[in-house]
Amino acid sequence: MAPPKKNSKNAGKLKPTGFEDMFSNTILAIVVLASITFMVYARTLMLDYTKLDDSIFIVENAQYNSDAKNIGVSFQRGLFNPTKDAYYRPLFLVDFILESRLFGIKPAGYHFTNLLFHIISVVLLFLFFKRIKIPPQDSFLLSLLFAVHPVLTQAVAWIPGRNDMLLMIFFLSSFILLFKYLEKPKPAILLLHFLFLLAALFTKETAIIIPVIMGGFAVFYLKCGWRKLLFPLISWVAAIATWLLVRSTATLSKNWVSPSGMFHAGIDRLGVIVQYLGKIFFPVNLTVFPMAEDITLVWGLIALAGLIALVVYSKSYTRPLTYMGLFWFIVFLIPVLIVPKSLNDQVFEHRLYLPVIGILIMLSQAIPFSGSFNPKLKIAIVSVIVVIFIIQSFIRTSYFNDPVTFWTHAVNGSPHSAYAKTLLGTKVEDPAERERLFREARTIEPGLKNLNYYLGKVLFDRKEVDSAERYLRIELVHNPIPDAYFLLAQIAFSKNSFDSAAVNLEKVIELNPFDPQANNNLVLLYYQHGQPDKARQVIRNMQERGMGVGDDLLRMVNGK
Repeated sequence: MAPPKKNSKNAGKLKPTGFEDMFSNTILAIVVLASITFMVYARTLMLDYTKLDDSIFIVENAQYNSDAKNIGVSFQRGLFNPTKDAYYRPLFLVDFILESRLFGIKPAGYHFTNLLFHIISVVLLFLFFKRIKIPPQDSFLLSLLFAVHPVLTQAVAWIPGRNDMLLMIFFLSSFILLFKYLEKPKPAILLLHFLFLLAALFTKETAIIIPVIMGGFAVFYLKCGWRKLLFPLISWVAAIATWLLVRSTATLSKNWVSPSGMFHAGIDRLGVIVQYLGKIFFPVNLTVFPMAEDITLVWGLIALAGLIALVVYSKSYTRPLTYMGLFWFIVFLIPVLIVPKSLNDQVFEHRLYLPVIGILIMLSQAIPFSGSFNPKLKIAIVSVIVVIFIIQSFIRTSYFNDPVTFWTHAVNGSPHSAYAKTLLGTKVEDPAERERLFREARTIEPGLKNLNYYLGKVLFDRKEVDSAERYLRIELVHNPIPDAYFLLAQIAFSKNSFDSAAVNLEKVIELNPFDPQANNNLVLLYYQHGQPDKARQVIRNMQERGMGVGDDLLRMVNGK
């Protein structure tokens, strides 16, 4: 009996494994990805606030979030401050307005939506990988690595980290729709593509580079001609023009960073790219509040050498997706590099949420994801890495448990951060520990906003009024805050310096006219020191502002 003939078409190809067959089923792959992601991050549902911006957007903004009219207002103001803010992210604010109807100020609901956004991002990434012709099993494995990677824990466990997830959801939705439009040009698809891109722009300023990424893929990977890209290009211009027009009406800070300033900031921060690369390949130096000076370059240099060796050994430099992935990684990191330290000095890990996809695209073209690599060995290697990542992510999630835990890890991971030490100092209960942290922070950055006030408050509570007064006055040189003036008024009163006490209370009221304690204290101070006319004037000012005045205070001042 003659031996069976070889099929030349399939010669040299490895037979598909059961794993490959199973995850060719898109629905099954999505269910498994979503389930694993949920299990890894389910404990985030029990986390409290960290007091790093999250409580600002939810607790302090509760009144703003309760008014549906502020959905429109969000497009006309800055992120943190209505009039003096450089950040313009209206959909981020709108999201909290909408969710506040469901969750109020309880953190559990917002942690749930963070987890939901991450699951959606993972699913979209899987679909996107399949769209760019990465084999289904590799698309699944790469998406799984993304889903559980510990460098992205902050994006999921820290409520404001949702901004990068929302950006990714809108971006990948727009990108997938672009692929569909290029296959079958339909106006409805193009319109949806435009709307998702517009949503991305209103989510985060980084979205301005999205058309560059999509254009690069279309021209250099899909080999699209200008005729086919004409209408998508028009939609990109229209989306950016709409965003710029609406943004121009917002009451943002007029201070802007010059191109020269951006260039010099980028040069100074080039090492951050290497640091980020190290965190992707060797996530052993992660921290919740990273400072560039506290992050070693060693792991990044090893990762860079390893990536270059992998590309060369795999000969993946012959494949367009390798260059597309590298381009993706670098372009999405540009905004991180050009932001001046004066605006933001941290190199947060959640900012890798989009750039890390570029590295995954590069890996899709190299060993062990190259077609000639043994599928079972590939699955074994990725499985081991996934298990390690899951353990790391599970542990790191606990770092966001509450403010004290969070800021303790911030101080441990970034010992050069005066801000981290200061914030931890405001959270600990022991006065001696509080003072130690504040003094350590002063050795790093003596003029840090609010730091001298906090130290002055500690000393005031300990009855060291002269030292307290000195630090309070240092604070007021560059940061005139009502609380500092109020403490100075109390110090002056304790020294029987009533004129100085009155002056400081007047400054409190000037800065915060509705402070009831400052107003009442000033009325009593004037009355008790023989100035009833001034006391009555303060009361009239309170009444004109619609503030309540106690009957006892009125009777006393009016002599009834």
